[in-house]
Amino acid sequence: MQIHVVRRGQSLWGISHQYGIPWQQIVDLNGLEAPDQLAIGQTLLIPTQNRYTVQPGDSFFSIANKTGVSIEQLKNANPQIQGNILYPGQVLRVPQRPKTTALVNAYAEPFENSVQNAKTAGNALSWLSVFSYHVDEQGNIRPLDNDDALIEVAKANNVKPIMTVTNIKEGAEFDTDLATAVLKNDQIQNTLINNIETVMKNKGFQGVNIDFEFLGSQNKEPYNQFLRKLVAKMRPQGYVVSTALAPKISADQKGVLYEGHDYKAHGEIVDYVIIMTYEWGWSGGPPLPVSPLPEVEKVLRYALAEIPKEKLVMGINLYGYDWTLPYVEGGPFAKALSVPQATRLAYTRQTEIQYDEEDQAPYYTYYDENGKEHIVWFEDLRSMSAKFDLIKKLDIAGMSFWNLAFPYKPLWPLIKDRFNIKR
Repeated sequence: MQIHVVRRGQSLWGISHQYGIPWQQIVDLNGLEAPDQLAIGQTLLIPTQNRYTVQPGDSFFSIANKTGVSIEQLKNANPQIQGNILYPGQVLRVPQRPKTTALVNAYAEPFENSVQNAKTAGNALSWLSVFSYHVDEQGNIRPLDNDDALIEVAKANNVKPIMTVTNIKEGAEFDTDLATAVLKNDQIQNTLINNIETVMKNKGFQGVNIDFEFLGSQNKEPYNQFLRKLVAKMRPQGYVVSTALAPKISADQKGVLYEGHDYKAHGEIVDYVIIMTYEWGWSGGPPLPVSPLPEVEKVLRYALAEIPKEKLVMGINLYGYDWTLPYVEGGPFAKALSVPQATRLAYTRQTEIQYDEEDQAPYYTYYDENGKEHIVWFEDLRSMSAKFDLIKKLDIAGMSFWNLAFPYKPLWPLIKDRFNIKR
């Protein structure tokens, strides 16, 4: 597989002719709903059988990023190329890339579109984490409607169904007081652990992911103690236990979101730690890439100082945001978009998708029908490939996607092309 970036004037027929493959194959692989409407700068996944046709503006660096091999490997496979000069139309041999094994998790809520997207992801996943079972102040767990469909999809694809437990109160938001009520009382903790075990056995879950957020410093050690008890109960039964943590760059990072998450303790206690490395650009904040790669790497490098690499999992967003400019603090929130929605909007507004090489993120601007300027930051196959390269460079356990409410069909074959999926 390789990544093609659509240039001005290109059509699907021309792209299929360039690579010598049927255009219908490109449509199916990429889930294109309007094949005759390609945005300039849109990325397409192309099956190329270890060949790459040089495009205008290509370099060894860009080709290496698109094909998932190193520059050195690419040059060694093409000794006929002298120096670094490439010409459009040249056909390069792409060496077989070595695959590393990666854990691949995706969160999914039990809605019809998420179930369908989980089916599309199929066996590209290791885990399917059903989101979420809410706890109350007595350690009870609110039943989750329609979760059976996701569990069935997971089992049909040899994927582990995972139970996600949160301190979300009454379906609204993460609640500090709720977490405190549970974590400061040993009996309530025991009740919650027993209830988790009961749901897992009744539903057929094979692991549990604890996603307690906005804990504050007062809950850091009680949270660690709760996890120790949970693991002592679950691990002997063969269940996997993981946590989801806020993105930190130091142990003493301030803020209620960060202070209750003890990277070092989680790295010692649980089986896997998912770092939520996204939301630098968020719906209520100023326009930014959602997961700029340099910032993601800073977080993961700090995490590696506290958490064993074989337990560390990078969080990856499946969405972007559309901000109205100029940004006004406290103004309207940005609109969340899936990759297909963002790409479709670029075509509709007849604007060109740009790519920020430093942050490894696509973006574009446009004007709406009221003359207001917008900026959209989102993800594409290039930004995903860059994140995969970082996973390999840091030699960490894998990746976790938030969430399957947002479809992105070509992502899953790209993952299987670049990794062996951990089972």
